[in-house]
Order: sequence, then C-alpha cells, then structure tokens
Amino acid sequence: MSTAQAPSGLFEEIAAFFASAPSAEAIANFRPSRASVERASELLELNRKDMLDTAAQEELKQYEQAELLMRLVKARIRSSRGPADDGR
Repeated sequence: MSTAQAPSGLFEEIAAFFASAPSAEAIANFRPSRASVERASELLELNRKDMLDTAAQEELKQYEQAELLMRLVKARIRSSRGPADDGR
C-alpha cells in the first residue's frame, strides 16, 4: 500500500478494534460493521458488472486483504485453543 492511498473503512475499523486491546475471544467473534459489509457488497456488485474505477479496485483489494488478515488471526486463535477449547 502506498503512502498516498487512504486505508479502507474496514482497515480503519480493524485498527480501532485492535487498538482497544481486545481479548482473544473478542477477536474470534469480531464482525465488521454493517456499513463495511454494505460497502463491500457494493464493490463486489460493481466488480461483477465490470464497473470499478481504479480507486474502487484498490478499495476492494483492501477489503479482501482485511478479510484475509482477520481469517488468519482467527485461525491462529482457534489453533492455539486446541480441540477441547474451540469456543463452541
């Protein structure tokens, strides 16, 4: 990510979340805000219609990267808990 590019709303949301020093359980239960989910849906719909400009393409890429980051973090939390403590 270049220094000129502003982070997506989801990255800002995740940064604020981690800055609050959440517990492992809170991280495992993290869900993006309704606004972030709606924006991602809009971007995906525009992408399906091949209507994304360069800025929107970059924003969608950030949403995808943020989702990957959270999946990786959550997977590490689950694997560190072990099978007897999987949070279910």
